[in-house]
Parts: sequence; structure tokens; C-alpha cells
Amino acid sequence: ARIGQHEEQLLTLLEDALSGLPDVTVHSQARARTTTLLLTFTGRDATEASKFLAERDVLAPSSNFYALEASRVLGLGEAGGLRVGLAPYTSRDEVERLIGGLTAYLG
Repeated sequence: ARIGQHEEQLLTLLEDALSGLPDVTVHSQARARTTTLLLTFTGRDATEASKFLAERDVLAPSSNFYALEASRVLGLGEAGGLRVGLAPYTSRDEVERLIGGLTAYLG
């Protein structure tokens, strides 16, 4: 129960921050889901976002993640989006570093 609570707190922190960033689309809106988000950016490439974040020690890969048909249905083509995943061992500091990296990328 505590692991679930920890992940939900981090997810809430992340989703609240993402809602305030310009040009971000969160494609993971299901009520019951894992703490993994798929993001795209208006006018920006998810691969470039991934590289930008990696330079700041944030691992957030970009791809269609072997779900090509789902990616196409979402209108993302073969490129897909940026995947952000939270886990029991993810810290608040790591989520804040991700948020800071995305803010800088979009700024």
C-alpha cells in the first residue's frame, strides 16, 4: 500500500507540473493505469527531448515502443512519443529533475 501511495504522490506531482507546461500532450489519461506517461510536444520532437533530458541525467526514452499501430492510431506515426515511467524506487528529487529538464527544454 505504501509503494502505491508513493507512486501516486509522484504521479500527481508530475501531472500537476505537466499541466502547467506549454505545448505538452499527455496521452496516458486512463483512470486505472500504471505510473507511466506518454508525452508529445507541439512543434518539438520527442527524440530531441529525450536527448536533452539525458544530458541532465534523466532517462526518458522516445519511440513507438513496439506499439506501432497504437502509435499510428494516436496520430504519432512511427516516431511515437516520450515515455516517462515512475517506479517504487523513484525519488521526489528525480521527478523534480525531470520537471526542471522539461521546463528548460520547452522554455
